[in-house]
Amino acid sequence: MESTKYQVLALALIFVVSAFTGCVDEEDDKTTVKIGFMNPITGPLEPDAPGFTWGANEAISDLNKAYPDYNFELVEVDSGCDGTPAAAGAQTLVDSGVVAVAGAACSGASMGANAVLSAAGIPMISYASTNPGLSNATAYPLFYRVVPSDAIQGPAGADMMADAGVTTGSLAILHMTNDYGSGLADSIKGAWEEDGHTLCGAGMQGYEDTTTDFSALAGSISGDSDCTAVYLSSYIQDAAGIIEALKDDGWDGKIFAGDGPAGVGLYEKMGDNAEATGLTVSAPRAGSTYGDFEARYDANAAEVGSIKTYVLTTYDAVMMIGEAATMSGAINDNIKSVGTGFEGASGKLTFLDNGDVGGAGYDICTYSGDTSDANGGYSCTKYWTATGGVQSA
Repeated sequence: MESTKYQVLALALIFVVSAFTGCVDEEDDKTTVKIGFMNPITGPLEPDAPGFTWGANEAISDLNKAYPDYNFELVEVDSGCDGTPAAAGAQTLVDSGVVAVAGAACSGASMGANAVLSAAGIPMISYASTNPGLSNATAYPLFYRVVPSDAIQGPAGADMMADAGVTTGSLAILHMTNDYGSGLADSIKGAWEEDGHTLCGAGMQGYEDTTTDFSALAGSISGDSDCTAVYLSSYIQDAAGIIEALKDDGWDGKIFAGDGPAGVGLYEKMGDNAEATGLTVSAPRAGSTYGDFEARYDANAAEVGSIKTYVLTTYDAVMMIGEAATMSGAINDNIKSVGTGFEGASGKLTFLDNGDVGGAGYDICTYSGDTSDANGGYSCTKYWTATGGVQSA
């Protein structure tokens, strides 16, 4: 009887440890750790999804090499770049027994998923969600991100446009009405006005992220002679549609955007690549990189595509979860510990008390309209920091 009691106690302890770190694979005596991955396989960021998957799988491979006593597995679900499908995907991950989740990419998806994951006590590390509201740790518990809030991208975008010669009274802002689009647009407008500037007559206009006909929006800008610049708080598909509508109207002003459409994936949605010529965007800048993953990405960039910064952050998010899972104790505490001076592919990362990171500034990148050029039609020749403003790279 005494022996049976101790056996039961030992089994209970194994169960408790497994709940925090994974489960024991009886075949090879390795501890299996399942890491959830929320990817926008469908929706407006679909062109970037394969690159994110590549980065996540590279991290899983590296974790399995670094920790031979563990068997790391990636459980991938589609976030749909929206809160409703993301919540359903999050429940699938909960049911799959993941220790934590890398994702989502889209801010609204992260918000929807967090309600499900946090209720189950499962932390998440987003690799691309930038809505300022996600900084509220009370509203979004167990949420971390390895990209800066758009509260920082607003000033970066305003300075980017001023540096390009945009003057007061000449700028219009077009934005999706979802969580990402509205959050970034508000930050851009606030920073622009804080610098003493005003918008042109077209002002700031929103549209549903399912919109496909942008002729009316384009007409409101092309019909206002004062509007010589426009900022797009958009994703890839809608950015391409707006650019094409403006060009169809014969409008030849300056076009800017944030990180949503940044990267070569935009060309996949353009009917005529040349129409993207001159588009200038900001995207989170990687800090001093650690390890060899950035070099591996660069060597495969033509095939992988996507937004380089967010492929690096995807890799980092998965690596952080994997390292945390090898530590004893609760996974959330371990993530906080790992996220203190973490030397990642996207730079040295330290989580603030609310799960945010400060970031290393923003790259300022321009499209040439020619994907056959040396940079694949997309080059980053300037960057912005909070202390130095716009600088040459």
